[in-house]
Amino acid sequence: MLKIAEWKKEHETLHLLAQILGKHKLASAFQEPQWAHVILGMNTTGFSTGLLFHYDCTYTINVDLQSHRLVVETDHGCDEMPLREGTTIQDYYEWIQQTLKRFKVEVPINTTPQEMAHTTPFDRDTEHHHYNEKISHEVLHLMKFAVRALSQFVAPFRARKIKPGLFWGTFDISTIINYNAFHEMFEPSQVIEYAAFDEHFIEFGFWFGDDTFEGPTFFVLPYPFVDSSFTFDQPLIDQAYFDPKLTELIYELKSTTPEALHELHTFLNQGFHIFKDHLSWENCQHYEVPLKMAQNQIGKSPLK
Repeated sequence: MLKIAEWKKEHETLHLLAQILGKHKLASAFQEPQWAHVILGMNTTGFSTGLLFHYDCTYTINVDLQSHRLVVETDHGCDEMPLREGTTIQDYYEWIQQTLKRFKVEVPINTTPQEMAHTTPFDRDTEHHHYNEKISHEVLHLMKFAVRALSQFVAPFRARKIKPGLFWGTFDISTIINYNAFHEMFEPSQVIEYAAFDEHFIEFGFWFGDDTFEGPTFFVLPYPFVDSSFTFDQPLIDQAYFDPKLTELIYELKSTTPEALHELHTFLNQGFHIFKDHLSWENCQHYEVPLKMAQNQIGKSPLK
């Protein structure tokens, strides 16, 4: 299992690349509640902006962690740039902007990273230039496992939801189940929080680790938030726990086996019921009414 200390520099570089893509989604995707429109999509080879719009044109930016390349696609042409050790964030940013301009797409973005300790603008960042092909393959494997686990859990819910994707501000992969009740506690000056936290929701997510958690970790977080004294009576698997500092339910990933996927499914379901009951969400029985369709191949066998 990949530990964050083993790839901290590569992690920061990939996080900043995701920020560049995210700023383009921020500018060129139609707006949705909870900033859902800015989330990056995952695909077989990495992460992507998906289809973006600029006047009468469309464009897409992809980070391919399988073939190690940055890809720009537009109505007027496509180009790619290798992802390699030594290439700086400044290099990647300038190439993206120049390539888009060459193909008649000129979208200015805010070049300052968000929700990161590092605040050097992309066009001046020569510090982050780390890339390792082996690590990128491991990262991609973990990303796809996270999307698989979160998708398997949230897909059947008959509820308003945000499907799993890469939240580029924090470099987490998350999915959200919403509830139609407003709860506003942030000011308009708190731009991110003001739009993100205005309705009840429960977030189910994954991150790669940090100074406290040495490796990949899943979490369940409610909004409105709970405090450190939160308690609950509902069952929770032995491998999971409530962290009073983060005020989240935590599951530290030890493997990507079918057994781990099964444990995660149980953990995420338990987290939903724990926080749904705490938040007094009413009339949620509809959310879990079984789908009226025969189970497909992936439903029958999520992992071998």
